[in-house]
Amino acid sequence: MTLDTFTFSKHFLEDRCDRCGRCLHECPVLQLPLDAAQAEIRALIETGDSSVLDRCTGCMACNSLCPKGANPHTLIVSRWRARYERRGIPVRGRLVLPYQKPNLFTLGIERLPKDERDLVQKWEQNWQNPPSHDTMLYAGCNMLVQPFLLDSALFAGMPIFGSTDICCGEPLYRMGCWDAVQAVAGHLRDEFNRMGLRRVMVPCHAGYYLFKHVYREVFDVDLGLEVVSIFDWLHDRIAEGESSITPLNKTAVLHDNCWPKASGDYFFDKVRDLLALLGVQVLEPEHTRERALCCGMCAAAARYSLRDIVRASKKRLAEFDRVDADMVVDYCGGCNWLFALADNLSLSKRPKPLYHLFEVLQMAVGETPKHRTAGRANAVVRAMIGPLARGYLTPKRFWIDEIEGKHIAHRTD
Repeated sequence: MTLDTFTFSKHFLEDRCDRCGRCLHECPVLQLPLDAAQAEIRALIETGDSSVLDRCTGCMACNSLCPKGANPHTLIVSRWRARYERRGIPVRGRLVLPYQKPNLFTLGIERLPKDERDLVQKWEQNWQNPPSHDTMLYAGCNMLVQPFLLDSALFAGMPIFGSTDICCGEPLYRMGCWDAVQAVAGHLRDEFNRMGLRRVMVPCHAGYYLFKHVYREVFDVDLGLEVVSIFDWLHDRIAEGESSITPLNKTAVLHDNCWPKASGDYFFDKVRDLLALLGVQVLEPEHTRERALCCGMCAAAARYSLRDIVRASKKRLAEFDRVDADMVVDYCGGCNWLFALADNLSLSKRPKPLYHLFEVLQMAVGETPKHRTAGRANAVVRAMIGPLARGYLTPKRFWIDEIEGKHIAHRTD
């Protein structure tokens, strides 16, 4: 069956919703009985109060499952947004939000080995003083924490730029901090215009969809440039023989991240086709494609809880363990390091290695991946222990009042 695409919207499209409950009944996380699902969708619409708001991991499967295209994910996020506007965010939440420093990204970058710090410094210079290229590769926050993933001849000749000061803002969108997202969108539009960019290559689907769709369709901000997924670009290069490939003859259990669901089958098929070109046979986990479970990253949006993140991540890792494959492969930098973090917290050793798709590509072209994800996750955990513990000990909450010099609505508790 062909999977339909869905578009992003400012509001839940209530006039399309017939309260059938399918979105919550077939949700891979909630799996509510149909009568309970119908009751909860009515509660979300009519009162804004539902247990769904404490259990949802933000995987967007509900948008794919809705037969009417009503965008129930927008309904859930809008309720989180109202909660944020009313109550703010616990101080511990600051650690996972971009532009709120220090955060896990800035702390992680501080602990990079010298070769990777040099890469990040070069990318930051390319942002501050851009070379005369109208096409560049954008390294978002997850790539700044794992710069070794882009340290490959695959990207030779493609200038890379990035900084924590130009994060795409995806966690802010998913957690309902939409006034902050509006400011981020304007900030990035101004920066990309200053850089003279006409085309930006994006190695992360979160950034791709924000730049190409969410900013324009939800926040009325057009970045004024062409946005291209690096996976399209890599697939075409490999398919056209621009890079010499040695088939790996491996099997992999594949993790699909949340964002590609918006394009129906397109990116799900694209990534699988790319792995086939590399000689990797994909074996599917229990939940896959539009029904794939979230890595756990956005489970924090429900209750701002580290426990929810780790629990969701371990549940997904357990699905991978049940598949007899040579390796686990994902294609999202955030999923990649979060899985490594949850893996490190587990008492049992995983039966198969975890690779980002870029590392699989590196192997296929004869490079040896640095594969530093596990150590990076450990470094991030060590850096966050103190600030996270202090955050859990205080009842204080906060609202975001500024994004890179752009003031936004501010409230205090």
